[in-house]
Amino acid sequence: MRLRQSAALTVAAATSVLAFPAVQASAETAGSTLYVNRAATSCTDAGSGSEANPYCTISAAAAAVRPGQTVKVAPDSGPYRETVTVTRSGTPEQPITFLGVPYDARGTRPMLNPPAADAGGFVLVGVHDVTVRGFLVRGDAATSVPLVSVRDSSRVTVDQSLFTLTKAPSIQVSGPGGDLTFARNRFYNTGGLAVGAGAHDVLITANEFNRTTSAAVTAVDAPRTAVTGNTIAFSCAESVRIDGASPGAVVENNVITAVHDPATDTAAPCATDRATRGEAEIAVAAGSVSGSKVDYNLVHPWSDGSAYAWAGTAYPSAAAFAAAQPGQAGHDVDVDVAFGQPATADLRLTEAAAAAIDSTDPTAPGIATDLLGIKPGDDPKIAGTGPGIRDRGAYELFGQRRVDLAVTAGVTTPQGPAPFTVTATATAYNAWGVKQAVYHFDFGDGTTADSTAPALSHTYTAPGTYHAEVTATDAQGASVTSASQQVDVRPAADLTADVSVTTGASFGVTVAVNASSPYALSLVYLIDFGDGSGNLPVLDWKDAHHQYRVPGRYEIAVTVTDQAKRSTVVRRTVQVADAGYEASLAPGERVQLFAMTKESYAPVNTGANYSRGLWAPFQPVPTLGLGGGAPSTVTAAVVTEDQHLRSFVRTEDGRVFYADRNLGPFDGYLNPGDWTEWLELTSPDTAGPLPGITSLTATAIGNDIHLVAVAGGRVHETSLGRIGWKWSRWGDITGALGYPGDVSSAAAASIGNVLHVAMLSTDGRIRVADGDYGRGRWSGGDLTAAVGRLPGTTTQLAAAATPGSKFHIVALASGKVYEAGGDYAAGRWSNWGDITAESGLPALTKVAAAATGNTLRVFGLSVSGGIVNADGDYTLGRWTRASSVNAAGAAGPVDPFSYRQVTDLSAAGR
Repeated sequence: MRLRQSAALTVAAATSVLAFPAVQASAETAGSTLYVNRAATSCTDAGSGSEANPYCTISAAAAAVRPGQTVKVAPDSGPYRETVTVTRSGTPEQPITFLGVPYDARGTRPMLNPPAADAGGFVLVGVHDVTVRGFLVRGDAATSVPLVSVRDSSRVTVDQSLFTLTKAPSIQVSGPGGDLTFARNRFYNTGGLAVGAGAHDVLITANEFNRTTSAAVTAVDAPRTAVTGNTIAFSCAESVRIDGASPGAVVENNVITAVHDPATDTAAPCATDRATRGEAEIAVAAGSVSGSKVDYNLVHPWSDGSAYAWAGTAYPSAAAFAAAQPGQAGHDVDVDVAFGQPATADLRLTEAAAAAIDSTDPTAPGIATDLLGIKPGDDPKIAGTGPGIRDRGAYELFGQRRVDLAVTAGVTTPQGPAPFTVTATATAYNAWGVKQAVYHFDFGDGTTADSTAPALSHTYTAPGTYHAEVTATDAQGASVTSASQQVDVRPAADLTADVSVTTGASFGVTVAVNASSPYALSLVYLIDFGDGSGNLPVLDWKDAHHQYRVPGRYEIAVTVTDQAKRSTVVRRTVQVADAGYEASLAPGERVQLFAMTKESYAPVNTGANYSRGLWAPFQPVPTLGLGGGAPSTVTAAVVTEDQHLRSFVRTEDGRVFYADRNLGPFDGYLNPGDWTEWLELTSPDTAGPLPGITSLTATAIGNDIHLVAVAGGRVHETSLGRIGWKWSRWGDITGALGYPGDVSSAAAASIGNVLHVAMLSTDGRIRVADGDYGRGRWSGGDLTAAVGRLPGTTTQLAAAATPGSKFHIVALASGKVYEAGGDYAAGRWSNWGDITAESGLPALTKVAAAATGNTLRVFGLSVSGGIVNADGDYTLGRWTRASSVNAAGAAGPVDPFSYRQVTDLSAAGR
């Protein structure tokens, strides 16, 4: 006789869980539920099991339950260390249900632990019409009796529960009784399920048996036992054994695999020898073959074992079995399935096991959903199948892949004051195109709601940090849950901010901002340092650093905004001062020093007053008007008469720009220390373009500025008269003197009305050109012929003039610094002097020179990028020892916040 699906289980197709038909309840039991919650402080076994005063034990409820009632055991409330003996029965119309947490509910299943090794969990004796659903029943290695015993009972269902850790059968059925259903349970590392003599019409379906310590399913003298749609993996002994006189058995639609790797599978419950692992995966004894059917299974035995045993005869494969026993195993397949991590994960098929997908016998007895409550789905990758045909085993494949959750509230970040309204929007992805049936929103504050629409609004009424998530369930019943999204609800408050300002070296300030708002703050705040630099954005609420160019009193304004577009402005006043800066603008022997930094887009500038012994801090030069790409070289000249400094830079695209700085008192246009904007010298209406410029050098004759440039190996000169402010066109000095066009470096200085230019050729020779602007002529000569060559390779020249008509040429050769002096009053040149030896200068990569009074001041870039200095006092006839310029106590670091390597250097003195 073929078992048919019961009416009770048919209803499950509409609910995705086992359910029973609606009944007309009596007045005694209508709508009644007994509650159990051992975690509740108000629980008592002496009460009536109300929700307010639940029972503390399941046993107390079992002793009081009546037909039609449900014993509802609270989730997250275990463990219950007791044996629950059920002796009360329901009726077909009014069953008794013990309900924990089924798969479609929330929370952790209540755990039932037998109180002793020889005690069980649930014991049902002589009862009928009883359902046990949604429990975790856990034994231990010493447990010697079944976790669930069903004796002499009928119409009992055990559903959606988890059994683990016992060597005895998890469920033991014995004694006369029938119409028993064991569905959608998981058995992990247990003794499986055993049906004993006297039982009949037992349905074992949609269960997972993982690593049972004996045969997974055993039926002895139990007619019409149906084992359908189960996943049985890695069992000791047989996977299914129908023994004794158990005719009319049905073994269909199962996934059975015996093979695992004992070397890597640490969860293997038994040895792998043939004696321990059984003779066959499906065994039907001779007394049970009558009317029994084995088909539509996936069976993968050990390579040296048998797939089937029928009436004592073993068959290694489905083909051999079907050939010997027509009508049996005609649709069985052997696939070596992979479950990923079977010790911990669901034993779900993958699409690689195509032969087991959409391929079951739809007439076999079973239930309407898989182990997780998922209905049959039509895999579009499997051709020739239609809807309603199940996959083999306990799990149905589905197309539900993921769901994303976005929580919005009119602001970028879901944060704001209570009451705070958000909209949660779910975006689900189903690879099979199955529509979504319901979205279950959990807002994290105890509020849950189901919606057929993917978006739902919610108002948080109390401050707190909440985590919202959504579970999307498609029409097949497959569910996926999103990652949680945090919602921060704050007490209502205004946007406030506090600002602290700390002054540092070199007119530097550090501004720290601390703001608070119930809304998230904007990613940036704006800061105006009060010196015309404008509102500057500061990302990620980091401290803001700034360097003022001149001392003074400044008002700093910080604008803070939150995501609700509320703003507040906090103002702080800061006073910056520096004695060295003031000294650099005061009368005395002064030098202006420029440095080009590797990461800067403009030179930095400092000044020294040697009469007072003070250096100004390095300051960035304003960039207004400076264009043409990043500057690459810098040079400067001082106009002595009116105390102005003229600075020149060459940009990467070969253009030259110039700017003025006032080194004296207010001149009617510039305050002391202020700069003009930059103007282009190489524009067509000034000196004109000069392609190929590689270096610049400048000097002043009276109020006129003379700029000398090396371009294409030739030396060119232009001048600006302070009367008329007109630049002359470029003139070729090398052409005027007939010098070869192989110049790599040039340096200029002035004595009286004469411009002196030293030129370094690529062959190492140094020539001198003298432009007498009083007589309007150029003269010159070969310095190398007069004083000899320098040792090593000469790479750069610098120049300065001291009183007495002395023109000093400073040369850098193989990292060392040398000087030769031309005394134009006496008409002679001195030989090369070794400044490096005299002063102890380190190896240099660049050199610059300036003169104040009768002192020649040499500056250089060390190999490490630091700026060093040595002074030659021609009155005393000696050189100072080399010292660092960009060190604390001198000019300070080039950048007060992050040191940057210097790449070029220029100096000017008066």
